[in-house]
Amino acid sequence: MRVQYLELGDYLVIAEATLGIPAEELARYANLGLVDSALHAPAAGTGDIDFYPNIETKAAVLCSRLVRNHPLPDGNKRVAYACLRTFPDEDGHDLDRDPSDEADEDSIVHLIFDLAANLVSEQQFEEWLRRRIVRRPDA
Repeated sequence: MRVQYLELGDYLVIAEATLGIPAEELARYANLGLVDSALHAPAAGTGDIDFYPNIETKAAVLCSRLVRNHPLPDGNKRVAYACLRTFPDEDGHDLDRDPSDEADEDSIVHLIFDLAANLVSEQQFEEWLRRRIVRRPDA
């Protein structure tokens, strides 16, 4: 599987769109080392061994590391969620959610808060994503 990972520039653009703060300003205040670490975590591996072999695991690792690394003074959960929605999309997948279902939106928000508070593990988050990340028919 050839995965399109998010890069620092992608993160800053997503954060700017999510928070309404210019990317240049975010770059000054964010701990870019923590952002970079979180962005590279889904690609971890050694030799031909991929530590996170599927899109759901990679997405769970990306989102949880962005939330838990806390690279921004404010807005980490919102930006992590936006990255979670963007990352699978780059690879022909969607985070399957019914936009008219407010309960589903609430469950995502609560899950991200629980992830940030370490009440949900990366593995539990991955299991939740496994039921919601779907490959687009045109991909």
